[in-house]
Amino acid sequence: MKKILIISDDIVEIDILKKLFLQKNEFKIYEAQTLVQLKELIKKYEFFIAIYNTSLANIKYEAISNILLKKNIPTILLKSSIEDDFPKNPNIVDYVFNDSVYGLEIVHKMVELVDFMEDVEILLIEERADSIMKIKSILEPLLLKVVVAKNSFEALEELNKNKNISLIISDYSIPKINGLDLVKNIRKNSDYYSIPIIVLTSGYDKELKIEFLKNGVNDLLLKPILEEELKFKIFGVFSNLKAIEDIRSFDKIVDENIILSSTDLHGVIREVSSAFVKISGYSKDELIGNKHNLVRHPSMPRSIYKEIWNTITKGKTWKGEIKNKTKNNEDYWVNTIIEPVFDKHGKIIRYQSIRQDITDKKKIYELSIKDGLTGLYNRGYFNEIANSILKKTVRNGSFVSFMILDIDNFKKFNDTYGHQEGDEVLINVSKSLKKSFKRNNDFVFRLGGEEFGVLFNTKTIKNTLSLVEKARKSIVSLNIKHSENPPLEVITASFGLAIIPFSKIENKNINITSIYKKADKYLYKAKENGKNKIEYLVL
Repeated sequence: MKKILIISDDIVEIDILKKLFLQKNEFKIYEAQTLVQLKELIKKYEFFIAIYNTSLANIKYEAISNILLKKNIPTILLKSSIEDDFPKNPNIVDYVFNDSVYGLEIVHKMVELVDFMEDVEILLIEERADSIMKIKSILEPLLLKVVVAKNSFEALEELNKNKNISLIISDYSIPKINGLDLVKNIRKNSDYYSIPIIVLTSGYDKELKIEFLKNGVNDLLLKPILEEELKFKIFGVFSNLKAIEDIRSFDKIVDENIILSSTDLHGVIREVSSAFVKISGYSKDELIGNKHNLVRHPSMPRSIYKEIWNTITKGKTWKGEIKNKTKNNEDYWVNTIIEPVFDKHGKIIRYQSIRQDITDKKKIYELSIKDGLTGLYNRGYFNEIANSILKKTVRNGSFVSFMILDIDNFKKFNDTYGHQEGDEVLINVSKSLKKSFKRNNDFVFRLGGEEFGVLFNTKTIKNTLSLVEKARKSIVSLNIKHSENPPLEVITASFGLAIIPFSKIENKNINITSIYKKADKYLYKAKENGKNKIEYLVL
């Protein structure tokens, strides 16, 4: 971590500067309030830059200045007014007025900029030795490396071989071709056309200034050069370059780590992040121009996507969890926020979404809600979601049904064939139920032992009974031998069913507990009536 030395006896000033630098924690701060402290610190550490309050009591400027110069430490001076005049020192970065917090914030930004500019190469195109010397004396204390070209041909040659040039400072009156024609040549070359250019000129008329600006000059500076003005221009250029680099760095982090996409008003993908490419397995070319159907998992209810579309087209934000599939048909889960983007008139112009990969979290959660043997949802998950399914039924205007089934004479099967064979029966019955109830809004549970439950919606009572009868026959058709289960002597199950119209669900006396009890009661009725039967009631 680079070290900064604050030379001041103003406690408030020191405290403000420390707080400013601690915001990003990029520098280690040391302070010296006396000449003795300064000498001890200089002897012990190497400092990147010094911030020196020239009003420090009882110590002559020359004493401190000479120490800093001897160690070649770039120094920012804090002055109380422009009248404060001090001997020139070649390691002075700049001076700043310290009569306000604003001035100290300028110091903070200046240090960050000098850190950014360290060892950055500038191409100076100038023929006169005295001008070269003066400009270098201004730029080098900023830790910039100055590369000199004495004519336009040397300049173009340097640009072609040196890809590290970050700024061009050129005199207008240079040999071979003038500064304007050089600018035109530079802006035509894709290798370095974007490098900022400052042109120095002894004078210009309105037309020439316009021509410079239209051909890509970033700034013009009149000669003779005012040191403060050149530094101001330099700081301005590198402030912009630093801001661009910071944005690119941030964008790179976002692009590589955040799953982002943007679509047009028809849902066609127009932009995706690299993180989206990585998690989906599709390339950018495969994703852009397609819709999100490409990654839609077949198990996700269509109603979810209708809900999303209805929400965002009304100008609202949708939030929720979505299960997707990769190009290789692997599942992944994302926590998703989808929102409309508006123009300045409040009109929706596109939709954008941000997603967080929650696949591992979902896998852990699914383990907690699934039965280890059969892979069906367990009793705990039934207790968790049953009431929400009832509420959803009210919204859909349909019937909700809860079915309990119990394998007939299962204890006798275990006693006859063994528990291992019994487990195989449970697994096969589970598979049969999942085939019978395979819609997105069908929920199949193992409630315990040989007892199973199913929560599902239908439009009519006839549809309900048809589905349950199909499930009963499917279990019989497994044709698993069970000599202790007459008369068929194969595995069968008895069914208890409670059917609730949506109009009755809002009744306070009807809840999942009461529904469960009624279905359980009719299950035992089916057992009493000979087993392998369906008994039901409509509430």
